[in-house]
Amino acid sequence: MKVLHLPVNVASIPYHTVKGLRQIGVDAKGLIFGEKTCQTSDGLVVIPFVDKNNFKKMQAKMLFSSFFFRMVKWADVIHWYFGSSILPLNIDIGYIKLLNKPAVVEWLGSDIRNYEIEFKDNPYYKRTFLCTVSLKQPTKSFKKQLKFARAGFITLVPPCMLQYVDKTIWNDIHIIRQRIMVSDYEPLYPESKQSCPIIVHAPTKPDLKGTPTILNTIEKLKKEYKFVFHLVQNVSHNETLDFIKKADIFVDQIIIGSHGMAALEAMAYGKPVVCYIKPSLIPTYPPDIPIVNANPDNLLEVLKSLILDSNLRYEIGKKSRDYVEKYHDAIKLAGELKKIYADVIKKRRKVIN
Repeated sequence: MKVLHLPVNVASIPYHTVKGLRQIGVDAKGLIFGEKTCQTSDGLVVIPFVDKNNFKKMQAKMLFSSFFFRMVKWADVIHWYFGSSILPLNIDIGYIKLLNKPAVVEWLGSDIRNYEIEFKDNPYYKRTFLCTVSLKQPTKSFKKQLKFARAGFITLVPPCMLQYVDKTIWNDIHIIRQRIMVSDYEPLYPESKQSCPIIVHAPTKPDLKGTPTILNTIEKLKKEYKFVFHLVQNVSHNETLDFIKKADIFVDQIIIGSHGMAALEAMAYGKPVVCYIKPSLIPTYPPDIPIVNANPDNLLEVLKSLILDSNLRYEIGKKSRDYVEKYHDAIKLAGELKKIYADVIKKRRKVIN
């Protein structure tokens, strides 16, 4: 089975997925657009571009297209991430449709999150949304989903994102958890005798992560308790991982209502993760999830308890590593994906015939 992963390396999920699939013998490759450096490794072809340079971005798209048409022909099945086209006029999506390629589109977060749905059961998101100019955009979730459905794609989504999938568009929905190559992360558990813990917060979208509230809470805690805090921004992914690996507490987000890949990476390193999981989504996670649930209203007390209890930090860190090994290992989940691909290929053949 030949599987092509396109077109962006969102939160490194395509990287982890390709690597996991290759470990079980699937011929998986990825064509990735938008990284800062161009390299080929672990089956990934990476095409860089410079955001503020339109000419170089156009050159990068031309280079991307030179790989794209050849690699799509090669593949038995396409795995698309994040619902955005790279080539003008959705040429890339149209080409996959033209060739009748079996294809799945995996929704991951802000690509499909619908603020109208979120408003119903997440007061923290609603409050942030209404106070943040950059977030006040009409949702494009329906149009994105419709575009891929009309091109013959089948939808793929983690359990926590199922609420945003439009059931009027999709008849066939597959569920798969977020994936991480756990073996890439050597655990470094918080020391049980550490009296001055290191807290790390590494937001990609500060408003949606609740960064202003987190910083305000940290300033209040500094007046009474001893700890080191690192706000990690505008550095490479590898540099961010270095900070997380040395942390005793990782604060992910307190607004969105579900965790992402950063939380999984921190748990893989054996760190206690502080994150807001909204009540309606708790049933979508395994019952033994070790994430320390916190929101803007109780963050101070949650962090206080972790700062004061080094044994608690260690115990949660151990449970965190066990959790990602059990539920999110890319190699284990590769087997599930392989079955999904086989099902998608079978159904596409029936449609064509």
